[in-house]
Amino acid sequence: MFSYGRPAAKARIRESNAVVEVIDGIEYVHNSATPLHPNKKVSFIEDLSIDGMDDDGNIILFQPSLFAVDDAENMYIIEIRDQVIKIFGPDGKFVKTIGAKGQGPGEFQMISYLALTKDGKLIVTDQIANRTSFFDASGRFIRSFKWQKGQYNFLLIKSSSYVFGERANSGISQFDFFTVKEIDFDGKEIRSYGEFAMKEPLIVRMESGTHYSSLPDAPHSVFAADQDRDLLYHCVGNKYTINIYDPSGKIFRKIDRPYEPVPFTDKDAEEYRAKHSSNDPFGVISKAVRDMEMPKVKSIVTRMRIDDEGRLWVKTNETKQEEDKILTAFDIFNRDGYYYAKVWTAANPYIFKNGKTYSMVEDPITGYRIIKRYKVVWN
Repeated sequence: MFSYGRPAAKARIRESNAVVEVIDGIEYVHNSATPLHPNKKVSFIEDLSIDGMDDDGNIILFQPSLFAVDDAENMYIIEIRDQVIKIFGPDGKFVKTIGAKGQGPGEFQMISYLALTKDGKLIVTDQIANRTSFFDASGRFIRSFKWQKGQYNFLLIKSSSYVFGERANSGISQFDFFTVKEIDFDGKEIRSYGEFAMKEPLIVRMESGTHYSSLPDAPHSVFAADQDRDLLYHCVGNKYTINIYDPSGKIFRKIDRPYEPVPFTDKDAEEYRAKHSSNDPFGVISKAVRDMEMPKVKSIVTRMRIDDEGRLWVKTNETKQEEDKILTAFDIFNRDGYYYAKVWTAANPYIFKNGKTYSMVEDPITGYRIIKRYKVVWN
């Protein structure tokens, strides 16, 4: 019944401790609380660090933001300060700059997201210009198109289209939800995946205006994309049920597993109040967070990523101390949706490519953001 290179359900049930059932054409994979390989471990061995300095000590990367990595391991990094994209080679050396700050073709006013197409083109969105631009592999501007509503994020890049979140307004608050849509590379809408929950904000109205901030562990939509199979993964962070959409935008599989949420402690509440009261000259925000009812538990899923073997990495709120490091738990599911392993790591995988993973960390002394690359080694 299902494609995407999956064996028959009966054979898979014998290979797994999951219970699989099909209801109304949707496959439900009910995993147990124990992974298939409970002793499986993974190590991240750092092999590259880009801290923005060249060999002569000159700063060449001031405020890096999101980034993408191509098949040759070149890194395309958004430079917020200059509103350009800087390319660094596989050896971490600066190669060239794409774009410039401005309003003309191939220029940017406020870069919001970037991604790479399957044939190596670079796609960049500009949230002020309301524009999507395309560049070839050498960084040459090709073309662009305008859009009417704000685009929230790239979620999935296909061969000739991309899936993104479009900000919506319910009439109560612009933060209530957003719509996930797919458009072709000319900006024409192909389909809608439906409406999805955004993270509910803290709203404090002051004489000088309205202040928006995040509520502690508010449920919101979390996504991941399997670019090889054109699959979109989604869950709401406070529920351990992951929906998987096929290339036509339909849910064909749901993954779940038993999970006991992590308690939201008094220490968590203190840290939240301190963070949101540190810059509050009128005391309005301080009062709002002081009087707020704190959640009893933390959200379950905080991030999802797909590695280059098609495995789903689910970052949870489980942590533990090991020597001088804080380790976070990642639940890993194989391509069939089975709970494959649970690993603990201090790294924060962002992009997987060629058996390596990339992440961005902040130097605790200088505050500069550093992009790191690690070899992924399974034991």
